[in-house]
Amino acid sequence: MNRQRLLLVILVPVLIATSLWSYYSFPRQKTVAKLTYAPGGRAVATRERAKTDRQRANPIDSRILRLDLLENRPVSAGYQRNIFSPLFVDEETMLERQAAAAAAAAAAEAARRARLAVPPQPVKPLPVPTGVQTELAAFKLHGFLKKDGKKIIFLAKGQDITPVKEGTTFAGRYVATSITDQVIILKVTGTGEEIVIPLIENEPLRAMR
Repeated sequence: MNRQRLLLVILVPVLIATSLWSYYSFPRQKTVAKLTYAPGGRAVATRERAKTDRQRANPIDSRILRLDLLENRPVSAGYQRNIFSPLFVDEETMLERQAAAAAAAAAAEAARRARLAVPPQPVKPLPVPTGVQTELAAFKLHGFLKKDGKKIIFLAKGQDITPVKEGTTFAGRYVATSITDQVIILKVTGTGEEIVIPLIENEPLRAMR
């Protein structure tokens, strides 16, 4: 009997302690004094709140140079002005600059045209006797061709066509000493005179005076 009472005395406090522990350890719904999002109201963006919290937690020190802002400079599609140019330009000064630039360009163009327009120096041949001129006028330039780098001209006298190249003698006493695209130089056998004749197709040979 004493054993049962002793066991009862031990179990009753244990039961009471277990009941209290179960009561206090049971999860309960928590309450707040003010709702973050009021019913029917507009919710604040979580990102903006987080950014505000970071700014409050890490205030910006004006003495620190932030290189990240320089590296990630935003690109603007609008007007960008040169900060080193003067704010105001006198209209007269601007006109003077434009006139100077135009004058320099005109001078350069005139110099270029002058270089291109320099005429070749004409060849001054010796006076041609009348008899020689009459003999040469009987020949006409009928055409020409180039063969092996040498130029050959064809002189027509009536129905006869004579090919002439450097070193060729025609009409008995005229030796072709030089042939170019513009002239033929002849040397008269016996007298040694040199005659310069322009090459004009289908025209009689006429010495330059």
